[in-house]
Amino acid sequence: MKLSEIKTAEELMRARYHAYETCDMEFIKESHDPDNTEGIDWAECEKWARESQWLGLEIISTTKGGEDDKDGIVEFKATYIENGKTIVHHERSYFVKRNGVWFYQKWLPITSTRINENRVGRNDPCPCGSGKKYKKCCGK
Repeated sequence: MKLSEIKTAEELMRARYHAYETCDMEFIKESHDPDNTEGIDWAECEKWARESQWLGLEIISTTKGGEDDKDGIVEFKATYIENGKTIVHHERSYFVKRNGVWFYQKWLPITSTRINENRVGRNDPCPCGSGKKYKKCCGK
């Protein structure tokens, strides 16, 4: 698929996944925001793509990223085998559209809420991550 034919951020995400599957590093480079390429080792990216066995892409959610938007976020999970281990890469990717063309710009942190199903004791570490005992923190 040509970069100019891609209409949404999700379409670009799917096309980039396919490019990693087929080791089409030219498409990966072309679809990466040219203003945000500092520090990328393209040879290492290609090595990783070639040495991995790609198992599938799951789109978790999209925020904006439609045909009329200028940016968007696609959260996804890409599953692959590397060195005999199955890995699930979970990422939120930020995309920008410039002059009608979508580009991958960067990854964004995944934020989640941790639910502790076990009962917390008064002297246990606080599940909020403060490093304090529960009784001295959220258990007050």
